Amino acid sequence: DLSTASLGYQRTRVEMAGSDGDLGALLAFNSTHLDGYRQHGAAQTNSLTAKLRWYAPAGRLRLSFNAIDNRAEDPGGLTAAQVDVDRRQAAPNNLRFDADEFIRQQRLALVWDGYAAGADQYQLRSYLGHREFGNQLGFATSGQTTFKRYFSGVGGQYSHYRELIGVPHKITTGFDLEAQQDDRRRYDNLFGERGQLRQQQDESALSQGLFIEDQINLTEQWQATLGLRYDHVRLAVDDLYLVDSRDDSGSRSLADWNYSAGLSYRLTPQQSLYARLASSFETPTINELANPQGGGFNAVLQPAQAVSRELGLKGEWTSLRYALALYRIDLKDELVAFNLPTQPGRNFYRNAGQSRRDGVELSLDWQLDDAWRWSVAYAYNHYRFTEYQTSAGDFAGKHSPGIPRQTLFTELAYENQGAYIRLGATAQARVYTNDANTQSASGYALLNLRLGKRLQLGEQSLEPYLGIDNLLGREYFDNLRINDGSARYFEPGPERTLYAGLRLLF
Repeated sequence: DLSTASLGYQRTRVEMAGSDGDLGALLAFNSTHLDGYRQHGAAQTNSLTAKLRWYAPAGRLRLSFNAIDNRAEDPGGLTAAQVDVDRRQAAPNNLRFDADEFIRQQRLALVWDGYAAGADQYQLRSYLGHREFGNQLGFATSGQTTFKRYFSGVGGQYSHYRELIGVPHKITTGFDLEAQQDDRRRYDNLFGERGQLRQQQDESALSQGLFIEDQINLTEQWQATLGLRYDHVRLAVDDLYLVDSRDDSGSRSLADWNYSAGLSYRLTPQQSLYARLASSFETPTINELANPQGGGFNAVLQPAQAVSRELGLKGEWTSLRYALALYRIDLKDELVAFNLPTQPGRNFYRNAGQSRRDGVELSLDWQLDDAWRWSVAYAYNHYRFTEYQTSAGDFAGKHSPGIPRQTLFTELAYENQGAYIRLGATAQARVYTNDANTQSASGYALLNLRLGKRLQLGEQSLEPYLGIDNLLGREYFDNLRINDGSARYFEPGPERTLYAGLRLLF
């Protein structure tokens, strides 16, 4: 699949797959280059994916490998005044300090799905990986970061079917064990060159989880699900940079029990009504625990806890699928990103106290007739802080930044004798850019058009296609930097973009 577009966009995608008896394999490679809409916005991404499946009388073995090599310049966020002057400019300091980042990662995973006695099933899974990361930010002191990461995990679960008091149960028990080790260093950024070492520390995370779930078929129409999970996470840092005469080494242990309960009722063979109640526990990642005061971990940052409730209705026929869900999530200590004026582009995190999220989600996929298809997805999001105080003020009652109140995606497609045309629209309401809700990005609606033709040439298929993104050339922001310390919230998105490509199947 070869495609090209304005803004220096070029993509090459090659995929091969096949099977022989009980053995199946897939190999895919993707390479994309983009000069970018804004100054200093070039990006190069490469990925390789390989999968192998083997079906045996006792189960199925899946082996997968994924590698990525990505590099991107960072044009940075702009203030509202800078956007008015020139939407395509880069932030001055991002040019001055040559801001960019690279990621190289490899991950290997092995999964065995086995058959046990009777209808019982089990799964054993494992993975290991390596990541190298480096970036240059738009400031001098500690403006470059590198880390080398090794990560791995093993897990397993066993599902047992049996009747209790005449009621069928599917009882699943399992465990997860994951580990991560980082060698992290920070250097001065001397206008794109590496300067003095400012921080060196080894960071580690060990996560252990145990869970049990019971699916109960109460009647032909009613099904209940009950679950319980225990997690324990240990985070540790070993400070190796002692030039500043302080040792920020330390560790933290975080643990919690969480539950889930669900009940569903089949209204008809095609429709069902369901309700869910669950709690959850989100520990800060090693990156999120970065200390605004220097090395070590942010000692005051706490894990986020949530209780969610959901009520939904869904249905599926040959030509129509729909889903409707209403939900409420109450959060304690939500993790909120911010950065400091002296370190633009580097995120730190704090807890928001109490938050509430109420919403409605609707999706519809309707095959109107043999040639016409209509898809739509809509969400209404009422996300706000209920208790949240910082040194900058009391933000109780403010809308959560970065989350639009409404989002909509819809597409109308026509296809006949291999020729197709698709007209899609993406829209969202205004988005606040800071906790205080004093600045925001305007809402927008974008139209996208794509047309093509599938040509059959013997056993081969040839598909030329042509498209226009942002058909009407609307101005919008494709990314926002929430709570930026210098009010550089805005990253403008591209205007009208034309692309063309050719896809060959053989």
